[in-house]
Amino acid sequence: MKKVLFIFALLLSGLTAGAQDDVYGHRDEAVDEHQNDGGFTGAGITADGAYERKEVVMVDTVSAGVLYDRAMMALSDWTGANGKAKVGVDYQNQETHTVIYKGRYSLGFKDVFLGTGWERFADFTLKVKCKDGRAQVTLSVPTVTGVYNANGITRRATIGQLAQTVEKSRGKKRERGLEMMRYLTGTADEIVVAIEESLKGEESEEDF
Repeated sequence: MKKVLFIFALLLSGLTAGAQDDVYGHRDEAVDEHQNDGGFTGAGITADGAYERKEVVMVDTVSAGVLYDRAMMALSDWTGANGKAKVGVDYQNQETHTVIYKGRYSLGFKDVFLGTGWERFADFTLKVKCKDGRAQVTLSVPTVTGVYNANGITRRATIGQLAQTVEKSRGKKRERGLEMMRYLTGTADEIVVAIEESLKGEESEEDF
């Protein structure tokens, strides 16, 4: 139990609204739509504790092969809003026109002492399955990982566990937790939007 509480503390502490704006540098509708103080449990969180979003993208007259090619290139240069994200193709099947990406994006740094502290990341999987005229996009964020930069120690918690902890919290701790959850889900939504634009052959106006 102490270990679990320690994980939650390191992942949720140290974020204020002002610091969040400085670290991430942007706000958008995808983030704002999650700004409800009623919490996140049940809102896109699966039974195994992952944040999940599914979309069917309709692209009339475009073949499965072309959509597959677009999906393969969609995140090839993506490094996230702060340049710290990492993503790569984990699986590809040209016969079934399926692409699976795996990666992580930054949730900010929690300084502990003189520049040493926890770098926090959201781990995600993105699956794109293409057919003639449409594609199914499934994004899953199962866990948040904290890495201590001084010695490489790693701690991990599911999104469901974090959401439950936030909902039980009060005051500034709750506000900090909600702020991180808003950014986590908002960035996940941005990834889905970027994939949709790529499948439709559009270029995003954002420096994504």
